[in-house]
Amino acid sequence: MEEPSYTSRRSLLNLIIGLGLGGSLLPFGPAAATEAQPPGPNEVCPPETGRAVTVIDGDTLQLADGGWARLAGIEAPKRRLAPGDAAMAELERAATAALKAYVGSGPVTLCNDAMAHDRYGRRLAQAFNADGIWLQGGQISMGMARVHGDGQNRSHLRDLLGVENQARAARYGIWQHPAFAVRAADDPKLGRLAGSFQIVEGRVFAAATVDRTGFINFGADRHTDLTLVLKNPGENPVLDLGGPAMMDLSWLTAKPIRARGWLDLHDGPSIDISHAEQIELLET
Repeated sequence: MEEPSYTSRRSLLNLIIGLGLGGSLLPFGPAAATEAQPPGPNEVCPPETGRAVTVIDGDTLQLADGGWARLAGIEAPKRRLAPGDAAMAELERAATAALKAYVGSGPVTLCNDAMAHDRYGRRLAQAFNADGIWLQGGQISMGMARVHGDGQNRSHLRDLLGVENQARAARYGIWQHPAFAVRAADDPKLGRLAGSFQIVEGRVFAAATVDRTGFINFGADRHTDLTLVLKNPGENPVLDLGGPAMMDLSWLTAKPIRARGWLDLHDGPSIDISHAEQIELLET
Protein backbone atom coordinates (compact mmCIF):
# COMPACT_ATOMS: atom_id res chain seq x y z
CA MET A 1 0.00 0.00 0.00
CA GLU A 2 1.38 3.40 -1.00
CA GLU A 3 2.38 5.69 1.85
CA PRO A 4 -0.05 8.67 2.00
CA SER A 5 1.31 12.06 1.01
CA TYR A 6 1.73 14.84 3.54
CA THR A 7 -1.39 16.58 2.21
CA SER A 8 -3.59 13.50 2.51
CA ARG A 9 -2.07 12.71 5.89
CA ARG A 10 -3.01 16.21 7.03
CA SER A 11 -6.61 15.69 5.88
CA LEU A 12 -6.68 12.41 7.74
CA LEU A 13 -5.27 14.19 10.77
CA ASN A 14 -8.14 16.68 10.82
CA LEU A 15 -10.66 13.85 10.62
CA ILE A 16 -8.97 11.87 13.40
CA ILE A 17 -8.82 14.84 15.70
CA GLY A 18 -12.41 15.83 14.98
CA LEU A 19 -13.66 12.35 15.81
CA GLY A 20 -11.39 12.08 18.83
CA LEU A 21 -12.83 15.24 20.33
CA GLY A 22 -16.38 13.95 20.03
CA GLY A 23 -17.60 16.87 17.96
CA SER A 24 -16.05 19.61 20.12
CA LEU A 25 -13.47 20.29 17.46
CA LEU A 26 -10.98 22.98 18.37
CA PRO A 27 -9.42 25.05 15.57
CA PHE A 28 -6.02 23.81 14.53
CA GLY A 29 -3.13 25.39 12.73
CA PRO A 30 -2.97 25.94 8.97
CA ALA A 31 -1.84 23.10 6.74
CA ALA A 32 1.54 24.76 6.47
CA ALA A 33 3.79 22.99 8.92
CA THR A 34 6.41 23.05 6.18
CA GLU A 35 6.68 26.78 6.87
CA ALA A 36 7.89 25.85 10.35
CA GLN A 37 11.01 24.21 8.96
CA PRO A 38 14.20 25.21 10.75
CA PRO A 39 16.52 27.30 8.60
CA GLY A 40 18.96 24.39 8.56
CA PRO A 41 19.47 21.87 11.37
CA ASN A 42 22.35 22.73 13.65
CA GLU A 43 22.99 19.19 14.80
CA VAL A 44 25.69 18.26 17.26
CA CYS A 45 25.87 14.81 15.69
CA PRO A 46 25.01 13.32 12.28
CA PRO A 47 21.29 12.65 11.92
CA GLU A 48 20.14 9.10 12.44
CA THR A 49 17.12 7.40 10.94
CA GLY A 50 14.86 5.15 12.95
CA ARG A 51 11.33 3.83 12.82
CA ALA A 52 8.77 4.92 15.38
CA VAL A 53 6.65 1.95 16.35
CA THR A 54 4.47 3.73 18.91
CA VAL A 55 3.51 7.34 19.48
CA ILE A 56 3.30 7.56 23.26
CA ASP A 57 1.88 11.08 23.43
CA GLY A 58 2.18 14.41 21.66
CA ASP A 59 5.94 14.70 22.17
CA THR A 60 7.25 11.17 22.78
CA LEU A 61 8.01 8.26 20.43
CA GLN A 62 8.94 4.65 21.07
CA LEU A 63 11.42 3.44 18.45
CA ALA A 64 11.77 0.06 16.79
CA ASP A 65 15.07 -0.53 18.61
CA GLY A 66 13.22 -0.35 21.93
CA GLY A 67 14.43 3.12 22.81
CA TRP A 68 12.31 6.19 23.41
CA ALA A 69 12.71 9.60 21.78
CA ARG A 70 11.49 12.85 23.29
CA LEU A 71 10.94 15.78 20.92
CA ALA A 72 13.37 18.34 22.34
CA GLY A 73 12.20 21.86 23.09
CA ILE A 74 8.45 21.32 23.23
CA GLU A 75 5.80 20.20 25.70
CA ALA A 76 2.53 18.66 24.53
CA PRO A 77 -0.62 18.75 26.71
CA LYS A 78 -0.83 16.04 29.36
CA ARG A 79 -3.66 15.06 31.71
CA ARG A 80 -1.40 15.72 34.70
CA LEU A 81 -1.40 19.45 33.88
CA ALA A 82 -5.09 19.59 34.85
CA PRO A 83 -6.11 16.31 36.55
CA GLY A 84 -9.73 15.41 36.03
CA ASP A 85 -10.23 18.09 33.39
CA ALA A 86 -12.03 16.69 30.33
CA ALA A 87 -10.77 19.41 27.99
CA MET A 88 -7.15 18.68 28.91
CA ALA A 89 -7.73 14.96 28.33
CA GLU A 90 -9.15 15.78 24.88
CA LEU A 91 -6.13 17.94 24.09
CA GLU A 92 -3.78 15.12 25.08
CA ARG A 93 -5.62 12.74 22.75
CA ALA A 94 -5.59 15.31 19.96
CA ALA A 95 -1.86 15.99 20.32
CA THR A 96 -1.13 12.25 20.25
CA ALA A 97 -3.30 11.83 17.14
CA ALA A 98 -1.56 14.78 15.49
CA LEU A 99 1.90 13.30 16.04
CA LYS A 100 0.71 9.89 14.81
CA ALA A 101 -0.53 11.51 11.61
CA TYR A 102 2.76 13.32 11.08
CA VAL A 103 4.84 10.18 11.67
CA GLY A 104 2.65 7.78 9.68
CA SER A 105 4.37 4.47 9.06
CA GLY A 106 7.55 5.92 7.63
CA PRO A 107 10.96 6.41 9.22
CA VAL A 108 11.84 9.39 11.39
CA THR A 109 15.13 11.25 11.28
CA LEU A 110 16.53 12.20 14.68
CA CYS A 111 19.18 14.87 15.28
CA ASN A 112 20.44 14.83 18.85
CA ASP A 113 20.43 18.08 20.75
CA ALA A 114 23.33 19.14 23.00
CA MET A 115 22.26 16.75 25.76
CA ALA A 116 21.60 13.43 24.03
CA HIS A 117 19.36 11.91 26.73
CA ASP A 118 17.14 13.11 29.53
CA ARG A 119 17.11 11.81 33.10
CA TYR A 120 14.78 8.98 32.04
CA GLY A 121 17.10 7.74 29.30
CA ARG A 122 14.98 9.05 26.44
CA ARG A 123 16.75 10.50 23.41
CA LEU A 124 16.38 14.25 23.13
CA ALA A 125 16.27 15.13 19.46
CA GLN A 126 14.97 17.32 16.70
CA ALA A 127 12.79 14.98 14.64
CA PHE A 128 11.67 14.92 11.00
CA ASN A 129 9.21 12.58 9.29
CA ALA A 130 9.65 10.78 5.97
CA ASP A 131 8.45 13.89 4.09
CA GLY A 132 11.04 16.07 5.83
CA ILE A 133 8.43 17.75 8.04
CA TRP A 134 9.89 19.05 11.29
CA LEU A 135 7.78 17.36 13.97
CA GLN A 136 8.40 20.02 16.61
CA GLY A 137 7.38 22.78 14.22
CA GLY A 138 4.30 20.87 13.12
CA GLN A 139 3.04 20.27 16.66
CA ILE A 140 3.66 23.88 17.67
CA SER A 141 2.01 25.28 14.51
CA MET A 142 -1.20 23.37 15.24
CA GLY A 143 -1.41 24.45 18.85
CA MET A 144 -0.59 20.91 19.95
CA ALA A 145 2.43 21.91 22.07
CA ARG A 146 4.23 24.89 23.58
CA VAL A 147 7.92 25.79 23.64
CA HIS A 148 9.67 24.39 26.71
CA GLY A 149 13.45 24.32 26.36
CA ASP A 150 16.28 24.25 28.85
CA GLY A 151 19.76 25.67 29.23
CA GLN A 152 21.46 22.81 27.37
CA ASN A 153 19.02 21.94 24.59
CA ARG A 154 18.37 25.17 22.71
CA SER A 155 18.43 24.15 19.06
CA HIS A 156 15.98 26.31 17.04
CA LEU A 157 14.00 27.47 20.06
CA ARG A 158 13.75 30.97 18.57
CA ASP A 159 12.19 29.51 15.42
CA LEU A 160 9.67 27.60 17.53
CA LEU A 161 8.81 30.71 19.52
CA GLY A 162 7.87 32.49 16.31
CA VAL A 163 5.62 29.61 15.28
CA GLU A 164 4.10 29.45 18.76
CA ASN A 165 3.27 33.16 18.71
CA GLN A 166 1.23 32.68 15.52
CA ALA A 167 -0.62 29.66 16.90
CA ARG A 168 -1.39 31.47 20.17
CA ALA A 169 -2.65 34.58 18.34
CA ALA A 170 -5.03 32.36 16.35
CA ARG A 171 -6.05 30.48 19.52
CA TYR A 172 -5.31 27.08 18.06
CA GLY A 173 -5.50 23.97 20.25
CA ILE A 174 -3.96 24.44 23.68
CA TRP A 175 -4.22 28.23 23.50
CA GLN A 176 -7.93 28.01 24.29
CA HIS A 177 -7.31 26.17 27.56
CA PRO A 178 -6.80 28.24 30.73
CA ALA A 179 -3.90 26.04 31.87
CA PHE A 180 -1.82 27.49 29.01
CA ALA A 181 -2.90 31.11 29.41
CA VAL A 182 -0.23 33.80 29.36
CA ARG A 183 -0.27 35.27 32.87
CA ALA A 184 0.09 38.92 33.81
CA ALA A 185 3.47 39.41 35.46
CA ASP A 186 1.95 41.83 37.97
CA ASP A 187 -0.87 39.47 38.99
CA PRO A 188 -0.86 39.55 42.82
CA LYS A 189 -2.12 35.96 42.86
CA LEU A 190 0.62 34.59 40.63
CA GLY A 191 2.19 32.76 43.56
CA ARG A 192 -0.73 30.33 43.65
CA LEU A 193 0.74 28.75 40.51
CA ALA A 194 4.09 27.96 42.13
CA GLY A 195 5.48 24.61 41.06
CA SER A 196 4.17 24.85 37.51
CA PHE A 197 5.59 25.94 34.15
CA GLN A 198 4.16 29.31 33.17
CA ILE A 199 4.37 31.99 30.49
CA VAL A 200 4.10 35.55 31.79
CA GLU A 201 4.02 39.00 30.21
CA GLY A 202 4.56 42.43 31.65
CA ARG A 203 6.51 45.66 31.64
CA VAL A 204 9.76 45.58 33.61
CA PHE A 205 9.66 47.80 36.69
CA ALA A 206 13.39 47.61 37.41
CA ALA A 207 16.36 45.44 36.45
CA ALA A 208 19.82 45.28 37.96
CA THR A 209 22.73 43.00 38.83
CA VAL A 210 23.55 42.55 42.52
CA ASP A 211 26.37 40.33 43.78
CA ARG A 212 26.73 38.47 40.46
CA THR A 213 23.01 37.76 40.22
CA GLY A 214 20.65 39.52 37.85
CA PHE A 215 17.17 40.52 38.93
CA ILE A 216 14.34 41.60 36.64
CA ASN A 217 11.40 42.87 38.68
CA PHE A 218 7.84 43.62 37.64
CA GLY A 219 6.88 45.68 40.68
CA ALA A 220 8.18 47.55 43.69
CA ASP A 221 7.39 44.88 46.29
CA ARG A 222 9.69 41.87 46.01
CA HIS A 223 7.46 39.90 48.39
CA THR A 224 4.51 39.88 45.99
CA ASP A 225 5.80 40.84 42.54
CA LEU A 226 7.38 38.47 40.06
CA THR A 227 11.16 38.41 39.79
CA LEU A 228 13.23 36.81 37.03
CA VAL A 229 16.55 35.60 38.46
CA LEU A 230 19.72 35.26 36.36
CA LYS A 231 22.78 33.59 37.86
CA ASN A 232 26.13 35.13 36.85
CA PRO A 233 24.64 37.19 33.97
CA GLY A 234 28.03 38.66 33.05
CA GLU A 235 29.72 35.28 32.62
CA ASN A 236 26.71 33.63 31.04
CA PRO A 237 24.98 36.28 28.90
CA VAL A 238 21.63 34.58 28.58
CA LEU A 239 19.87 37.78 27.58
CA ASP A 240 21.11 37.91 24.02
CA LEU A 241 18.45 40.43 23.07
CA GLY A 242 20.54 43.16 21.49
CA GLY A 243 21.10 45.22 24.64
CA PRO A 244 24.37 46.48 26.12
CA ALA A 245 26.72 44.46 28.31
CA MET A 246 24.75 41.91 30.26
CA MET A 247 26.20 42.95 33.59
CA ASP A 248 24.09 46.07 33.07
CA LEU A 249 20.47 44.96 33.00
CA SER A 250 19.06 48.44 33.54
CA TRP A 251 18.34 48.82 29.81
CA LEU A 252 15.41 46.44 30.32
CA THR A 253 13.64 48.87 32.66
CA ALA A 254 10.19 49.78 31.28
CA LYS A 255 10.55 47.24 28.45
CA PRO A 256 7.62 44.87 27.85
CA ILE A 257 8.78 41.27 27.85
CA ARG A 258 7.39 37.76 27.81
CA ALA A 259 9.11 35.13 29.96
CA ARG A 260 8.60 31.42 30.59
CA GLY A 261 9.86 28.87 33.07
CA TRP A 262 9.12 27.09 36.31
CA LEU A 263 7.42 29.39 38.80
CA ASP A 264 8.81 29.19 42.33
CA LEU A 265 8.22 31.03 45.59
CA HIS A 266 11.36 32.58 47.09
CA ASP A 267 10.30 35.61 49.09
CA GLY A 268 7.73 36.13 46.35
CA PRO A 269 7.09 34.50 42.95
CA SER A 270 10.20 33.99 40.81
CA ILE A 271 11.43 32.25 37.68
CA ASP A 272 15.05 31.20 37.20
CA ILE A 273 16.42 32.17 33.78
CA SER A 274 19.08 29.83 32.37
CA HIS A 275 18.90 30.57 28.64
CA ALA A 276 18.06 33.45 26.33
CA GLU A 277 15.00 31.86 24.77
CA GLN A 278 13.12 32.08 28.06
CA ILE A 279 12.70 35.79 27.43
CA GLU A 280 11.14 37.56 24.45
CA LEU A 281 11.45 41.30 24.05
CA LEU A 282 8.02 42.45 22.87
CA GLU A 283 9.17 45.75 21.40
CA THR A 284 12.58 47.10 20.39
